[in-house]
Amino acid sequence: MFPVGIEAKRIVLGSELEKMSEAELSVATNEFNIFAKLTPDQKTRIVTALRKQHIVGFMGDGINDAAAMKAADVGISVDTAVDIAKESADIILTERDLNVLGRGIVEGRRTYANTIKYIKLTASSNFGNMLSILAASVFLPFLPMVPIQLLILNMIYDISCLALPFDNVDEDYLKIPRQWEASSIKKFMLIIGPTSSIFDITTYLMMFFVIGPQVFQGSYSTLAPAAQLGFAALFQAGWFVESQWTQTLVIHSLRTKHIPFLQSNASLPVYLLTSTGILVSTFLALFLGFGSGPQPLSSIYFAYLAGVIVLYVVLVAVVKKFFVAKYGELL
Repeated sequence: MFPVGIEAKRIVLGSELEKMSEAELSVATNEFNIFAKLTPDQKTRIVTALRKQHIVGFMGDGINDAAAMKAADVGISVDTAVDIAKESADIILTERDLNVLGRGIVEGRRTYANTIKYIKLTASSNFGNMLSILAASVFLPFLPMVPIQLLILNMIYDISCLALPFDNVDEDYLKIPRQWEASSIKKFMLIIGPTSSIFDITTYLMMFFVIGPQVFQGSYSTLAPAAQLGFAALFQAGWFVESQWTQTLVIHSLRTKHIPFLQSNASLPVYLLTSTGILVSTFLALFLGFGSGPQPLSSIYFAYLAGVIVLYVVLVAVVKKFFVAKYGELL
């Protein structure tokens, strides 16, 4: 059966194929022709000619098909085929439905998309955090975050990322195959990563020069040693919460080149784990603390945090647009 409106130009028999030159065979394979009564070598010759112009899949179930299946980009067989055909195949169909190939291709592209999401998101997030810590070490008289906070921060982020294999993928991303490029990860990390550092540094300044002095009634250098410990703990809690919120919410922004929440929505597991991560981290800082007890993060801090989130999402959208314009694709 042929597609509606398309008829075979001619039927080419194996005996006629044998007399064709490579140039003539190239023309014949690029037309809508039927090739019949072929030997295994002739099948292989046709597949080789097609591969010069196309990605070729060859389906067969007999001994005579094995060589052509090996020569094709993708060899396809069925579970009732002879052993040598199944051994030569890249794909073995277990049901009588060729549509499973299309579904398999889409699923493969979806798997690749979600894999590259995790790699790029994690690389850019870690790079941004390291830049922030380096910046903090320049002027802070104490650690910007204690080790237990860093461990919990990474653990909650990693748990949130566990949902990415089940994430939705934009339909336009699935239309064409993607090629692995390690260099794109470096570009993504170097361009996207520093965006979070901008807001980390503003949080440092806000906590050190505004919120900390307001809570403890004085700048850090003027406080007694006990008050300085409390000041440092408040600072650390403030950056912990801000870092967790921005690091987790940016998953929704960077998982797609479109506008998050409006043009592209994450899957339910991603929503659940990212929301839970934010709530847990905020609860830890406000009510349990990290060895220093709960910290009095004020309403001013949360008003500032809301502004940071909005500005961060806007900046990421601008940087995404620049990245796509420069390199053609986000993921």
